[in-house]
Amino acid sequence: MPTRNADDWVIATGMAGGKRTIIRALSEIPAALDRGDRTILILITWTYDDTATGMPDVTTLDTIEDFEAAIFASIDQDDWATEAAAITGNGAKQWRFYCADENDFVTRFSAALDGHPVYPIELEAIADPEWQALRELHPA
Repeated sequence: MPTRNADDWVIATGMAGGKRTIIRALSEIPAALDRGDRTILILITWTYDDTATGMPDVTTLDTIEDFEAAIFASIDQDDWATEAAAITGNGAKQWRFYCADENDFVTRFSAALDGHPVYPIELEAIADPEWQALRELHPA
């Protein structure tokens, strides 16, 4: 599965609701064979106090980076999910991950954050075998 190598990602910026939005997504949809059994989309949404720009303030951004570092270190070590995209703007950051099993994801996710403060996040799991949540971020 893809890793977070800079060459594997595209970054797009734009405006939504009059505020800046940044999208980071895998530059290519992995082939079905490479996607394997990772057919469950996990949406992780962190809502933060909206600023004039729609981006998180510095303190919130630092906390988000700590959260990401813990999650990515665990994924890098044990390869339990694939990050497909992250969208930041309008008072929220959303990560899009794919995994094989929702319960396993939650267990490993929780273990990765052991000892961390409680973060203001919501998780949602959706069956998405064709990775539509990544496809919708790519130009037609």
